[in-house]
Amino acid sequence: MPESIPQEEKPILLKLLNLRMRLSVMKRDRTTHLDINQIEPIRQETAQLIEELINVRHGVLLKDHQKPNRCDDLLDEVCQMISLCFLSLGKTRESPAVYSQVVSISHCFERLDEFGIYAEEFLEPYANMLKDIKNVLEIDERNETLSKPVMQILWNKFHQCDTIYKRLLNTIHEVSPELLPIRNQLLRIRRQLLIIACQSNFHSKDILPLQEELQEIDEQRVDGKFLAADGSIPAGQAVVTGLLDQVHRFAYDLVIVTTSDFSPALQSLRERLVEIKNHLERLALTQKWTMRQTDLFTYQHQLHDIVKLRYHGEDDDKTTDQDKMGKFLDAEGNAPDGQTVVNFLLHKCYRMILELLNESVPVGEALTPIYNQLTSVKKCLIAVKKTGAPCTPEELYPYQMKLASIEDLRKDGKFYDDRGDLPEGQALCVNTLEECYQLLDDLRQMDDN
Repeated sequence: MPESIPQEEKPILLKLLNLRMRLSVMKRDRTTHLDINQIEPIRQETAQLIEELINVRHGVLLKDHQKPNRCDDLLDEVCQMISLCFLSLGKTRESPAVYSQVVSISHCFERLDEFGIYAEEFLEPYANMLKDIKNVLEIDERNETLSKPVMQILWNKFHQCDTIYKRLLNTIHEVSPELLPIRNQLLRIRRQLLIIACQSNFHSKDILPLQEELQEIDEQRVDGKFLAADGSIPAGQAVVTGLLDQVHRFAYDLVIVTTSDFSPALQSLRERLVEIKNHLERLALTQKWTMRQTDLFTYQHQLHDIVKLRYHGEDDDKTTDQDKMGKFLDAEGNAPDGQTVVNFLLHKCYRMILELLNESVPVGEALTPIYNQLTSVKKCLIAVKKTGAPCTPEELYPYQMKLASIEDLRKDGKFYDDRGDLPEGQALCVNTLEECYQLLDDLRQMDDN
Protein backbone atom coordinates (compact mmCIF):
# COMPACT_ATOMS: atom_id res chain seq x y z
CA MET A 1 0.00 0.00 0.00
CA PRO A 2 1.18 3.59 -0.64
CA GLU A 3 2.74 5.34 2.33
CA SER A 4 0.69 7.93 4.27
CA ILE A 5 1.00 11.56 3.18
CA PRO A 6 3.09 13.90 5.40
CA GLN A 7 1.21 17.03 6.43
CA GLU A 8 3.48 19.35 4.39
CA GLU A 9 2.76 17.38 1.18
CA LYS A 10 -1.05 17.56 1.45
CA PRO A 11 -1.39 20.95 -0.35
CA ILE A 12 0.64 19.50 -3.25
CA LEU A 13 -1.56 16.40 -3.27
CA LEU A 14 -4.69 18.54 -3.62
CA LYS A 15 -3.17 20.46 -6.54
CA LEU A 16 -2.21 17.18 -8.22
CA LEU A 17 -5.76 15.89 -7.79
CA ASN A 18 -7.04 19.05 -9.45
CA LEU A 19 -4.62 18.62 -12.38
CA ARG A 20 -5.60 14.98 -12.79
CA MET A 21 -9.28 15.91 -12.86
CA ARG A 22 -8.70 18.61 -15.51
CA LEU A 23 -6.72 16.16 -17.64
CA SER A 24 -9.42 13.50 -17.25
CA VAL A 25 -12.11 15.93 -18.44
CA MET A 26 -9.92 16.89 -21.40
CA LYS A 27 -9.26 13.22 -22.21
CA ARG A 28 -12.96 12.36 -22.27
CA ASP A 29 -13.95 15.34 -24.43
CA ARG A 30 -14.23 14.09 -28.02
CA THR A 31 -16.08 17.15 -29.30
CA THR A 32 -12.85 18.98 -30.04
CA HIS A 33 -9.23 18.18 -30.83
CA LEU A 34 -6.53 18.44 -28.19
CA ASP A 35 -4.62 21.69 -28.36
CA ILE A 36 -1.12 22.56 -27.11
CA ASN A 37 -2.59 25.73 -25.58
CA GLN A 38 -4.68 23.50 -23.30
CA ILE A 39 -1.82 21.18 -22.38
CA GLU A 40 1.09 23.57 -21.92
CA PRO A 41 -0.31 25.43 -18.84
CA ILE A 42 -0.96 22.08 -17.14
CA ARG A 43 2.55 20.90 -18.02
CA GLN A 44 4.03 24.06 -16.51
CA GLU A 45 1.91 23.72 -13.33
CA THR A 46 3.09 20.11 -13.00
CA ALA A 47 6.72 21.21 -13.34
CA GLN A 48 6.17 23.74 -10.53
CA LEU A 49 4.60 21.08 -8.30
CA ILE A 50 7.57 18.77 -8.92
CA GLU A 51 9.90 21.53 -7.73
CA GLU A 52 7.69 22.17 -4.68
CA LEU A 53 7.71 18.47 -3.80
CA ILE A 54 11.49 18.27 -4.15
CA ASN A 55 11.88 21.31 -1.87
CA VAL A 56 9.53 19.81 0.73
CA ARG A 57 11.59 16.61 0.63
CA HIS A 58 14.84 18.53 1.08
CA GLY A 59 16.17 18.14 -2.45
CA VAL A 60 15.36 14.48 -3.16
CA LEU A 61 12.13 13.49 -4.92
CA LEU A 62 12.28 9.78 -4.06
CA LYS A 63 15.12 8.10 -2.19
CA ASP A 64 16.35 4.65 -3.16
CA HIS A 65 14.16 1.85 -1.73
CA GLN A 66 11.63 4.42 -0.46
CA LYS A 67 8.03 3.35 -1.04
CA PRO A 68 6.03 5.85 -3.12
CA ASN A 69 3.10 7.53 -1.39
CA ARG A 70 -0.16 8.82 -2.86
CA CYS A 71 1.60 12.01 -3.97
CA ASP A 72 4.11 10.01 -6.02
CA ASP A 73 1.37 7.89 -7.58
CA LEU A 74 -0.67 10.94 -8.56
CA LEU A 75 2.37 12.73 -9.95
CA ASP A 76 3.13 9.67 -12.08
CA GLU A 77 -0.44 9.58 -13.38
CA VAL A 78 -0.42 13.29 -14.25
CA CYS A 79 2.93 12.97 -16.03
CA GLN A 80 1.67 9.97 -17.99
CA MET A 81 -1.50 11.78 -19.07
CA ILE A 82 0.45 14.86 -20.16
CA SER A 83 2.83 12.60 -22.06
CA LEU A 84 -0.02 10.85 -23.87
CA CYS A 85 -1.49 14.26 -24.74
CA PHE A 86 1.82 15.23 -26.35
CA LEU A 87 1.75 12.01 -28.38
CA SER A 88 -1.82 12.82 -29.47
CA LEU A 89 -0.57 16.22 -30.62
CA GLY A 90 2.10 14.51 -32.74
CA LYS A 91 4.96 15.87 -30.62
CA THR A 92 6.63 12.46 -30.47
CA ARG A 93 10.21 13.77 -30.40
CA GLU A 94 9.82 15.90 -27.26
CA SER A 95 10.72 14.80 -23.74
CA PRO A 96 7.19 15.07 -22.26
CA ALA A 97 6.01 12.56 -24.90
CA VAL A 98 8.84 10.21 -23.93
CA TYR A 99 7.61 9.80 -20.32
CA SER A 100 4.75 7.40 -21.16
CA GLN A 101 7.06 5.34 -23.37
CA VAL A 102 9.70 5.04 -20.64
CA VAL A 103 7.03 4.05 -18.11
CA SER A 104 5.66 1.41 -20.50
CA ILE A 105 9.14 0.00 -21.17
CA SER A 106 9.73 -0.03 -17.41
CA HIS A 107 6.55 -2.08 -16.85
CA CYS A 108 7.55 -4.48 -19.62
CA PHE A 109 11.05 -4.83 -18.17
CA GLU A 110 9.69 -5.57 -14.71
CA ARG A 111 7.76 -8.48 -16.22
CA LEU A 112 10.80 -9.56 -18.26
CA ASP A 113 12.94 -9.39 -15.14
CA GLU A 114 10.56 -11.79 -13.40
CA PHE A 115 10.94 -14.31 -16.24
CA GLY A 116 14.67 -13.61 -16.29
CA ILE A 117 16.16 -14.99 -19.52
CA TYR A 118 15.69 -13.89 -23.12
CA ALA A 119 17.39 -14.25 -26.47
CA GLU A 120 19.36 -11.26 -27.72
CA GLU A 121 17.12 -10.76 -30.75
CA PHE A 122 14.11 -10.46 -28.44
CA LEU A 123 15.82 -7.68 -26.46
CA GLU A 124 17.10 -5.81 -29.52
CA PRO A 125 13.89 -3.79 -30.16
CA TYR A 126 13.97 -2.58 -26.55
CA ALA A 127 17.61 -1.57 -26.98
CA ASN A 128 16.64 0.49 -30.03
CA MET A 129 13.81 2.16 -28.13
CA LEU A 130 16.09 3.05 -25.21
CA LYS A 131 18.71 4.44 -27.59
CA ASP A 132 16.08 6.60 -29.30
CA ILE A 133 14.69 7.85 -25.99
CA LYS A 134 18.15 8.63 -24.66
CA ASN A 135 18.83 10.73 -27.75
CA VAL A 136 15.64 12.78 -27.20
CA LEU A 137 16.48 13.34 -23.51
CA GLU A 138 20.07 14.38 -24.26
CA ILE A 139 18.95 16.93 -26.87
CA ASP A 140 16.32 18.46 -24.55
CA GLU A 141 18.73 18.51 -21.63
CA ARG A 142 21.38 20.23 -23.76
CA ASN A 143 18.83 22.82 -24.96
CA GLU A 144 17.39 23.22 -21.41
CA THR A 145 13.92 22.61 -22.85
CA LEU A 146 12.63 21.42 -19.46
CA SER A 147 13.55 22.32 -15.89
CA LYS A 148 16.21 20.23 -14.12
CA PRO A 149 13.73 18.58 -11.67
CA VAL A 150 11.53 17.41 -14.57
CA MET A 151 14.55 16.09 -16.48
CA GLN A 152 15.64 14.33 -13.28
CA ILE A 153 12.36 12.38 -13.19
CA LEU A 154 12.74 11.39 -16.84
CA TRP A 155 16.35 10.32 -16.42
CA ASN A 156 15.49 8.30 -13.29
CA LYS A 157 12.83 6.40 -15.22
CA PHE A 158 15.23 5.86 -18.10
CA HIS A 159 18.06 4.55 -15.88
CA GLN A 160 15.67 2.08 -14.18
CA CYS A 161 14.91 0.60 -17.61
CA ASP A 162 18.54 0.62 -18.69
CA THR A 163 19.64 -1.20 -15.52
CA ILE A 164 17.14 -4.04 -16.06
CA TYR A 165 18.07 -4.26 -19.75
CA LYS A 166 21.76 -4.69 -18.92
CA ARG A 167 20.93 -7.32 -16.31
CA LEU A 168 18.89 -9.29 -18.87
CA LEU A 169 21.69 -8.93 -21.40
CA ASN A 170 24.22 -10.37 -18.94
CA THR A 171 22.31 -13.67 -18.72
CA ILE A 172 22.82 -14.11 -22.49
CA HIS A 173 26.59 -13.89 -22.18
CA GLU A 174 26.65 -16.47 -19.36
CA VAL A 175 25.53 -19.29 -21.69
CA SER A 176 28.12 -21.09 -23.83
CA PRO A 177 27.38 -21.72 -27.54
CA GLU A 178 26.95 -25.48 -26.85
CA LEU A 179 23.95 -24.78 -24.62
CA LEU A 180 22.28 -22.16 -26.84
CA PRO A 181 20.12 -24.71 -28.77
CA ILE A 182 18.66 -26.00 -25.49
CA ARG A 183 18.16 -22.48 -24.15
CA ASN A 184 16.41 -21.43 -27.37
CA GLN A 185 14.18 -24.51 -27.27
CA LEU A 186 13.14 -23.65 -23.71
CA LEU A 187 12.47 -20.03 -24.67
CA ARG A 188 10.28 -21.25 -27.55
CA ILE A 189 8.28 -23.47 -25.17
CA ARG A 190 7.86 -20.52 -22.80
CA ARG A 191 6.56 -18.36 -25.67
CA GLN A 192 4.05 -21.06 -26.56
CA LEU A 193 2.90 -21.24 -22.94
CA LEU A 194 2.45 -17.46 -23.02
CA ILE A 195 0.26 -17.75 -26.13
CA ILE A 196 -1.86 -20.42 -24.43
CA ALA A 197 -2.15 -18.39 -21.21
CA CYS A 198 -3.46 -15.38 -23.14
CA GLN A 199 -6.37 -17.33 -24.62
CA SER A 200 -9.79 -16.79 -23.10
CA ASN A 201 -10.11 -20.54 -22.57
CA PHE A 202 -7.63 -23.38 -22.83
CA HIS A 203 -7.39 -27.04 -21.75
CA SER A 204 -4.74 -29.19 -20.11
CA LYS A 205 -4.37 -31.13 -23.39
CA ASP A 206 -3.01 -27.88 -24.96
CA ILE A 207 -0.15 -27.94 -22.46
CA LEU A 208 0.60 -31.68 -22.46
CA PRO A 209 2.79 -31.74 -25.66
CA LEU A 210 4.93 -28.95 -24.22
CA GLN A 211 5.31 -30.81 -20.92
CA GLU A 212 6.43 -33.89 -22.84
CA GLU A 213 8.99 -31.80 -24.72
CA LEU A 214 10.26 -30.42 -21.40
CA GLN A 215 10.62 -33.96 -20.10
CA GLU A 216 12.71 -34.90 -23.15
CA ILE A 217 15.01 -31.93 -22.50
CA ASP A 218 15.29 -32.90 -18.83
CA GLU A 219 16.30 -36.45 -19.79
CA GLN A 220 19.29 -35.09 -21.74
CA ARG A 221 20.99 -34.22 -18.46
CA VAL A 222 23.69 -36.46 -17.00
CA ASP A 223 23.97 -36.21 -13.21
CA GLY A 224 21.96 -33.02 -13.42
CA LYS A 225 24.26 -31.42 -16.05
CA PHE A 226 23.88 -30.72 -19.76
CA LEU A 227 26.99 -32.01 -21.56
CA ALA A 228 28.70 -30.87 -24.76
CA ALA A 229 29.34 -33.33 -27.65
CA ASP A 230 32.81 -34.11 -26.30
CA GLY A 231 31.43 -34.89 -22.83
CA SER A 232 32.65 -31.65 -21.23
CA ILE A 233 30.42 -29.48 -19.02
CA PRO A 234 29.85 -26.17 -20.84
CA ALA A 235 29.36 -22.85 -19.04
CA GLY A 236 25.84 -21.60 -18.34
CA GLN A 237 24.49 -24.66 -16.50
CA ALA A 238 22.80 -22.56 -13.82
CA VAL A 239 21.06 -20.33 -16.38
CA VAL A 240 19.73 -23.20 -18.52
CA THR A 241 18.80 -25.42 -15.58
CA GLY A 242 17.06 -22.50 -13.89
CA LEU A 243 15.15 -21.79 -17.10
CA LEU A 244 14.13 -25.46 -17.37
CA ASP A 245 12.80 -25.44 -13.79
CA GLN A 246 10.99 -22.15 -14.45
CA VAL A 247 9.26 -23.41 -17.60
CA HIS A 248 8.29 -26.65 -15.80
CA ARG A 249 6.70 -24.50 -13.10
CA PHE A 250 4.92 -22.30 -15.64
CA ALA A 251 3.46 -25.35 -17.40
CA TYR A 252 2.27 -26.76 -14.07
CA ASP A 253 0.67 -23.42 -13.18
CA LEU A 254 -1.26 -23.38 -16.46
CA VAL A 255 -2.54 -26.91 -15.86
CA ILE A 256 -3.82 -25.74 -12.45
CA VAL A 257 -5.88 -23.05 -14.22
CA THR A 258 -7.82 -25.78 -16.07
CA THR A 259 -8.83 -27.58 -12.84
CA SER A 260 -11.36 -26.93 -10.10
CA ASP A 261 -8.44 -26.22 -7.74
CA PHE A 262 -7.71 -22.90 -9.44
CA SER A 263 -8.10 -20.02 -7.00
CA PRO A 264 -11.27 -17.89 -7.45
CA ALA A 265 -9.18 -14.81 -6.56
CA LEU A 266 -6.73 -15.50 -9.39
CA GLN A 267 -9.57 -16.42 -11.75
CA SER A 268 -11.13 -13.01 -11.11
CA LEU A 269 -7.83 -11.28 -11.93
CA ARG A 270 -7.41 -13.48 -15.00
CA GLU A 271 -10.85 -12.50 -16.31
CA ARG A 272 -10.10 -8.80 -15.79
CA LEU A 273 -6.81 -9.10 -17.67
CA VAL A 274 -8.35 -11.07 -20.54
CA GLU A 275 -10.94 -8.31 -20.86
CA ILE A 276 -8.22 -5.61 -20.92
CA LYS A 277 -6.26 -7.64 -23.51
CA ASN A 278 -9.36 -7.96 -25.71
CA HIS A 279 -9.97 -4.20 -25.50
CA LEU A 280 -6.34 -3.51 -26.46
CA GLU A 281 -6.60 -5.92 -29.40
CA ARG A 282 -9.65 -4.04 -30.65
CA LEU A 283 -7.78 -0.76 -30.24
CA ALA A 284 -4.88 -2.16 -32.27
CA LEU A 285 -7.30 -3.01 -35.11
CA THR A 286 -9.03 0.38 -35.12
CA GLN A 287 -6.09 2.47 -33.86
CA LYS A 288 -5.44 4.24 -37.12
CA TRP A 289 -8.96 5.62 -37.30
CA THR A 290 -10.39 5.97 -33.82
CA MET A 291 -7.69 5.77 -31.15
CA ARG A 292 -6.46 8.77 -29.24
CA GLN A 293 -3.23 8.02 -27.36
CA THR A 294 -4.80 9.31 -24.15
CA ASP A 295 -7.21 6.32 -24.35
CA LEU A 296 -4.30 4.12 -23.28
CA PHE A 297 -4.11 5.75 -19.85
CA THR A 298 -7.29 3.96 -18.74
CA TYR A 299 -5.66 0.59 -19.43
CA GLN A 300 -2.32 1.58 -17.91
CA HIS A 301 -4.15 2.65 -14.76
CA GLN A 302 -6.13 -0.61 -14.56
CA LEU A 303 -2.95 -2.66 -14.94
CA HIS A 304 -1.20 -0.54 -12.30
CA ASP A 305 -4.07 -1.22 -9.88
CA ILE A 306 -3.72 -4.98 -10.50
CA VAL A 307 0.07 -4.90 -9.94
CA LYS A 308 -0.50 -3.07 -6.63
CA LEU A 309 -2.54 -6.07 -5.42
CA ARG A 310 0.65 -8.11 -5.18
CA TYR A 311 2.16 -8.80 -1.81
CA HIS A 312 4.98 -6.32 -1.23
CA GLY A 313 5.83 -7.14 2.37
CA GLU A 314 4.95 -5.58 5.67
CA ASP A 315 6.21 -2.32 7.11
CA ASP A 316 8.04 -4.39 9.69
CA ASP A 317 10.61 -6.46 7.77
CA LYS A 318 10.52 -9.13 10.48
CA THR A 319 6.91 -9.96 9.63
CA THR A 320 7.44 -10.00 5.85
CA ASP A 321 6.89 -13.42 4.28
CA GLN A 322 9.54 -13.76 1.56
CA ASP A 323 7.78 -16.76 -0.01
CA LYS A 324 4.81 -14.51 -0.82
CA MET A 325 6.79 -11.54 -2.15
CA GLY A 326 5.50 -10.35 -5.52
CA LYS A 327 2.61 -12.83 -5.55
CA PHE A 328 -1.14 -12.34 -5.60
CA LEU A 329 -2.85 -13.51 -2.41
CA ASP A 330 -6.31 -14.96 -1.88
CA ALA A 331 -8.86 -13.94 0.77
CA GLU A 332 -7.06 -16.09 3.38
CA GLY A 333 -3.74 -14.37 2.68
CA ASN A 334 -2.21 -17.38 0.89
CA ALA A 335 -0.37 -17.33 -2.46
CA PRO A 336 -2.28 -19.92 -4.56
CA ASP A 337 -0.88 -21.89 -7.49
CA GLY A 338 -1.56 -20.48 -10.94
CA GLN A 339 0.28 -17.15 -10.54
CA THR A 340 1.89 -17.60 -13.96
CA VAL A 341 -1.30 -17.07 -15.95
CA VAL A 342 -1.80 -13.65 -14.31
CA ASN A 343 1.84 -12.68 -14.86
CA PHE A 344 1.75 -13.80 -18.50
CA LEU A 345 -1.40 -11.74 -19.13
CA LEU A 346 0.11 -8.69 -17.42
CA HIS A 347 3.19 -9.05 -19.61
CA LYS A 348 1.03 -9.35 -22.74
CA CYS A 349 -1.06 -6.27 -21.91
CA TYR A 350 1.94 -4.09 -21.12
CA ARG A 351 3.64 -5.14 -24.37
CA MET A 352 0.50 -4.30 -26.36
CA ILE A 353 0.37 -0.82 -24.82
CA LEU A 354 4.03 -0.26 -25.64
CA GLU A 355 3.46 -1.40 -29.24
CA LEU A 356 0.52 1.00 -29.59
CA LEU A 357 2.62 3.86 -28.21
CA ASN A 358 5.48 3.06 -30.58
CA GLU A 359 3.11 3.19 -33.54
CA SER A 360 2.35 6.85 -32.77
CA VAL A 361 3.21 9.03 -35.75
CA PRO A 362 4.37 12.67 -35.48
CA VAL A 363 1.02 13.97 -36.72
CA GLY A 364 -1.35 16.10 -34.66
CA GLU A 365 -4.82 14.81 -33.85
CA ALA A 366 -6.51 17.41 -36.09
CA LEU A 367 -4.40 16.28 -39.04
CA THR A 368 -4.63 12.52 -38.36
CA PRO A 369 -7.77 11.89 -40.52
CA ILE A 370 -6.03 13.47 -43.52
CA TYR A 371 -2.83 11.50 -42.90
CA ASN A 372 -4.80 8.26 -42.55
CA GLN A 373 -6.62 8.88 -45.84
CA LEU A 374 -3.34 9.64 -47.61
CA THR A 375 -1.61 6.50 -46.28
CA SER A 376 -4.62 4.40 -47.35
CA VAL A 377 -4.55 5.86 -50.88
CA LYS A 378 -0.79 5.29 -51.00
CA LYS A 379 -1.18 1.62 -50.00
CA CYS A 380 -3.87 1.10 -52.64
CA LEU A 381 -1.74 2.69 -55.36
CA ILE A 382 1.30 0.59 -54.37
CA ALA A 383 -0.86 -2.55 -54.48
CA VAL A 384 -2.16 -1.61 -57.94
CA LYS A 385 1.37 -0.90 -59.18
CA LYS A 386 2.61 -4.30 -57.92
CA THR A 387 0.11 -6.10 -60.15
CA GLY A 388 2.02 -4.73 -63.14
CA ALA A 389 -1.19 -4.45 -65.16
CA PRO A 390 -1.88 -1.19 -67.06
CA CYS A 391 -4.61 1.03 -65.60
CA THR A 392 -7.07 3.02 -67.68
CA PRO A 393 -7.78 6.68 -66.83
CA GLU A 394 -11.20 5.59 -65.60
CA GLU A 395 -9.65 3.13 -63.12
CA LEU A 396 -7.32 5.82 -61.77
CA TYR A 397 -10.04 8.48 -61.60
CA PRO A 398 -11.24 7.67 -58.00
CA TYR A 399 -7.69 8.02 -56.66
CA GLN A 400 -7.20 11.26 -58.53
CA MET A 401 -10.46 12.68 -57.13
CA LYS A 402 -9.57 11.66 -53.59
CA LEU A 403 -6.17 13.35 -53.79
CA ALA A 404 -7.79 16.44 -55.31
CA SER A 405 -10.27 16.64 -52.41
CA ILE A 406 -7.38 16.44 -49.91
CA GLU A 407 -5.42 19.02 -51.91
CA ASP A 408 -8.39 21.40 -51.64
CA LEU A 409 -8.06 21.34 -47.85
CA ARG A 410 -4.67 23.06 -48.10
CA LYS A 411 -4.29 26.83 -47.84
CA ASP A 412 -1.02 28.29 -49.03
CA GLY A 413 0.33 24.74 -49.14
CA LYS A 414 -0.51 24.01 -45.47
CA PHE A 415 -3.20 22.12 -43.57
CA TYR A 416 -4.93 24.13 -40.82
CA ASP A 417 -7.19 22.91 -38.02
CA ASP A 418 -10.61 24.37 -37.21
CA ARG A 419 -9.00 26.98 -34.94
CA GLY A 420 -6.76 28.22 -37.72
CA ASP A 421 -3.64 26.70 -36.14
CA LEU A 422 -1.01 24.54 -37.88
CA PRO A 423 -1.06 21.00 -36.42
CA GLU A 424 2.08 18.85 -36.21
CA GLY A 425 2.81 16.64 -39.20
CA GLN A 426 2.67 19.13 -42.10
CA ALA A 427 5.79 17.79 -43.80
CA LEU A 428 4.75 14.15 -43.37
CA CYS A 429 1.31 14.77 -44.90
CA VAL A 430 2.68 16.85 -47.79
CA ASN A 431 5.37 14.22 -48.53
CA THR A 432 2.78 11.43 -48.51
CA LEU A 433 0.54 13.47 -50.82
CA GLU A 434 3.44 13.98 -53.24
CA GLU A 435 4.27 10.26 -53.11
CA CYS A 436 0.66 9.49 -54.08
CA TYR A 437 0.86 11.87 -57.03
CA GLN A 438 4.12 10.24 -58.13
CA LEU A 439 2.53 6.77 -57.94
CA LEU A 440 -0.40 8.04 -60.04
CA ASP A 441 2.02 9.37 -62.67
CA ASP A 442 3.85 6.03 -62.71
CA LEU A 443 0.58 4.18 -63.28
CA ARG A 444 -0.42 6.56 -66.09
CA GLN A 445 2.93 5.97 -67.81
CA MET A 446 2.40 2.21 -67.55
CA ASP A 447 -0.90 2.66 -69.39
CA ASP A 448 0.74 4.86 -72.09
CA ASN A 449 3.34 2.16 -72.71
